[in-house]
Amino acid sequence: MTREQPTDVTATSGALAADSRERAVRALLRYQPLRRLWSAQLVGGAGDALAVLVLVLLTLQASVAADSFGGGYRGAAFAVAVVLGVRLLATVLFGAVLLGPLAALIGPSGPLDRRWTMVGADGLRLVLLLIAPLWIDWAPADAVAWLLITTFVVGVAERFWTVAKDGAAPSLLPAPPAEGAAVRPLPDHLDALRRLSLRTNFLTLPIAAAGLLVVTLIGRLLGTGVEWFHTHQAALGSYVGAGLFAASISILTFLELPGGQTSRTRSPLEGLRRPRVASGTGADKGRTGAVPLLVLACAGVAGAIAAAVGVAPLQAMDLGGGPVAFALLALVLAGGPALGIRWAPKFLPGLSRRRLLALSVALTGLALLTVGLVHDTTTVVLIAWVAGVLAGIAAHTGHVLLDQESEEARRPRMTAHLQAVVRVSVGFGAVVAPLLAAVIGPHRLGSGDFVFAHGGAAFTLMLVGALLLPVAALVLGRTDDRQGVPLRRDLREALLGGGGTDEGPTATGFFIVIEGGDGSGKSTQVEALAEWIRAKGHEVVVTREPGATAIGKRLRSILLDVSSAGISHRAEALLYAADRAEHVDTVVRPALERGAVVISDRYIDSSVAYQGAGRDLAATEIARISRWATNGLVPHLTVLLDVSPETARERFTEAPDRLESEPAEFHQRVRSGFLALAAADPARYLVVDAGQLPEAVTSVVRHRLDQMLPLSDAEVKAQEEARKAAEEEARRRAEEEAARKAEEERLERERQEALAKARAEEEERKRRELEEARQREAERQAEAARQRAEDARRRAEEDRKRIEAEDRARAVDEERRRLEAEAEAVRRAEAEARRQEEQRKAEEALLRAEQARLAADAADAAASSGAEAPTVETETPAPPPHDAGGSRDAGGARDAAGPASGDPDSTKTVQTPRFDPWAEYVGEGGSGRPAAGPDADETTLLPPVPPQNGPDAGDTAVLPPVRPQDGPERRGGPDAEETAFPPQPPAEPPTNAADETAVLPPVRDERSADPADRVPPWLFRPDEGQEQAQGQGEGNERTREMPQYGQDQGHDQGQAQGGAESPRPRRRRPEWAEETPLDDLPSLADELLGPRDDEDGRRR
Repeated sequence: MTREQPTDVTATSGALAADSRERAVRALLRYQPLRRLWSAQLVGGAGDALAVLVLVLLTLQASVAADSFGGGYRGAAFAVAVVLGVRLLATVLFGAVLLGPLAALIGPSGPLDRRWTMVGADGLRLVLLLIAPLWIDWAPADAVAWLLITTFVVGVAERFWTVAKDGAAPSLLPAPPAEGAAVRPLPDHLDALRRLSLRTNFLTLPIAAAGLLVVTLIGRLLGTGVEWFHTHQAALGSYVGAGLFAASISILTFLELPGGQTSRTRSPLEGLRRPRVASGTGADKGRTGAVPLLVLACAGVAGAIAAAVGVAPLQAMDLGGGPVAFALLALVLAGGPALGIRWAPKFLPGLSRRRLLALSVALTGLALLTVGLVHDTTTVVLIAWVAGVLAGIAAHTGHVLLDQESEEARRPRMTAHLQAVVRVSVGFGAVVAPLLAAVIGPHRLGSGDFVFAHGGAAFTLMLVGALLLPVAALVLGRTDDRQGVPLRRDLREALLGGGGTDEGPTATGFFIVIEGGDGSGKSTQVEALAEWIRAKGHEVVVTREPGATAIGKRLRSILLDVSSAGISHRAEALLYAADRAEHVDTVVRPALERGAVVISDRYIDSSVAYQGAGRDLAATEIARISRWATNGLVPHLTVLLDVSPETARERFTEAPDRLESEPAEFHQRVRSGFLALAAADPARYLVVDAGQLPEAVTSVVRHRLDQMLPLSDAEVKAQEEARKAAEEEARRRAEEEAARKAEEERLERERQEALAKARAEEEERKRRELEEARQREAERQAEAARQRAEDARRRAEEDRKRIEAEDRARAVDEERRRLEAEAEAVRRAEAEARRQEEQRKAEEALLRAEQARLAADAADAAASSGAEAPTVETETPAPPPHDAGGSRDAGGARDAAGPASGDPDSTKTVQTPRFDPWAEYVGEGGSGRPAAGPDADETTLLPPVPPQNGPDAGDTAVLPPVRPQDGPERRGGPDAEETAFPPQPPAEPPTNAADETAVLPPVRDERSADPADRVPPWLFRPDEGQEQAQGQGEGNERTREMPQYGQDQGHDQGQAQGGAESPRPRRRRPEWAEETPLDDLPSLADELLGPRDDEDGRRR
């Protein structure tokens, strides 16, 4: 026996699974947190839709005032297109392209809180809508740009709000029951939540359009008294939208949102690609291959309505209605589809749903075409409303047919594909339609009284409506399930049919009907389901049509016998109706009244499909007869096993009966009839692909029955036991959790006590360690102080000893330095004496050399001038005075001059010998040392020339010149190296020899042109080449270097004259000095002081 379930459904009751999808959606709103979030979504969505409509009006007004986009009608159309395009760009950019980063930003682990993100998005839109009407007054030239920026920011804020809501809503779903899925599967709350969100978003645009209509009417009324409202008719709508966002903020502020992880945020364009079949070999085209056409029809209708809404501002402007006409057109175009979706299940129920889809698409196109042609505001609004209703019917019908084409498990993917395509079509139509109106522009045609004047919006509507007609024809031609039956006949029957007994399932029991063509496996599924339902504790009654009763068996033999092939179609239909009436009265209804589960193999739908679609009878008539025969009894669930006639025929194992022997075309029409019935009432039908394995088909049916089948007594008991077990388990877990927490608290207390004890011990240990450390530190400091004192004493003693040692060393050093100073003074005195002596000798040598040179020059001059030359009177200077310890040379000189020193006035003309300063350094054999003769180291002094007394005393004696070509014989023979003194008269002792003046030879006027000739030949050393030239008898007047004095230099000079190859060392000169021929000449210091050692150790 079954137990009747209560009709009241709570958020956590198990009866939610037995309700339909509509009741499941409504049941979610009974949960308070989710209802508050839904209220915020409804209010905020209406405010967002109102913001879009208001921004379109404001941008249109600003563009017309500023002549933006070229001005005129085309400029206004472009303005509308740009506003809608900017909003679409924001939605696509942050709703699809950047959805991943945006979801991560608002997710549980992201930096943004969901609730405050929604509050912030609403607050931002509130501020933007408050400012939006003022841009026209603040910046008339840039108002369009500011309004477009406002549109984009509003769209971005809407995406942030939606992503945050989609992430927070699943966490607000009701918790599963305590027993879980022990008896029945848990309800799919996520699917119900998606349906609720989709419907809420769909209703926001009609609500916003209705609000804009009311607000614009009020604004026009206020404009009669306030000029600002007259020029800004859309401003009040903007402020109302801001108020809606404020209401949403007030709802969300006090809403607590859990922060747990939720399902992945879905993109609006997810599912744009059509799903593939289960085998993966291609795109899924559905059972009959009609999926592409169904999607095309739904997307085409949605795009057409979106295009009509997009050009509604322009159409309202053409009609002269202003913002009020625009709001009215938006209301009928957006609200009409909502009404059409609501009325679709009851609209022409006897008409094939596929034909109804094509018919509604065609009528929608004709209505839009008429809206473009008519130029009356009232008529346009009425026809636009009809177009919206028809579009809603087409959308609902297409969606139902699409669900029928796919299995229940694959239905969500197909639905997501349809929604994604519809969104793309809506966005494309809303943006392209104003652009097309701008391109077409206004046109005026006139012929007499007939004038055809329409704008680009009217032509766009006509074009869109005309494009829907071929779509409708394509859908009807490719998906028609009533081939061969005129459409007018179906329409007439659908319009005239209906009425009779009210239909409805029984309040008790559960009626299941298994329908399908011959060979679809109905009997197999009936047995499997009956066994499964019995296992749940239900009373199951299995029956069939025809033949479930005694009368039915007779009728079955007549109907299925091959010999009854000539029976008329109407008689056949009436016989099936008679069997069904007997079957319901005697078997089905009594079992349902007992609360049993009745599983019937065929019912009314078989008669409608076989005799209505398969034969040439009207399906509405067959359905009316069957309803009368059963007194309006309909099953709770009809399972349609759909299979192709070819596959079903392969399953026949016995001889076919009369109906199974019908041709394949008959069975194809029967299949189409079943699918049409399922499409007309999708809530009651479950269409299953019977081409699968029987186990797979049974699993699909069981899944649906788990949601709809009432609970049996055994299931209720099992559920109660499961609930009690769950509660007991929960209580046990609570106790265990409490015991665990108590144990944890006890352990925590013990741990804290142990920690406190350990902390006290640690503190005591630290205190002792601190005391010990302090004591050790004091001892260390005392030891350090003692050590420092000892070190100080030791350092003082060391310093005393060091100072004493330094004093002794200083005294010794001072004594040593004193002795060294005395020795150095002695050495310096001796050196100074030697230097002075050497200097004296050098001066005497130079004096003698100069005298000899002068004598030689005089002799040369006398020899060259001959006898006529004047003679040079050379006054012999007085010898320098010498002390008693004078040198032997000086004494010898005085002795030599002794005979002539007696006459101070005696004057004697002598020949001045030529003096070679190098001669005394060139010894015998060229040794480079002075000659070793007896007179080599002696300096011969010329006797003084006594002054001449008499008239000729002032005359200068001219000496004969000494020619260079004269050989040594003429210059004195082999003793030419010795200085020759001319004969001197007896010298008188001079009275004052220092005052006497030596008479020099006269300076000749004739000078050589070569400067080298004016240099004395004895000044430079002779070159080797010069010596060779002199040896050959050639005269060489090259300048020679001056002689150098000193043994080492004399030795070097002797080596050079003797043919030695060692070069003479060059004198050092600064780096800045240039090299000259005089660099190697000896200086006067060299001549006076002799050779010296350079810093690098070389002798100079």
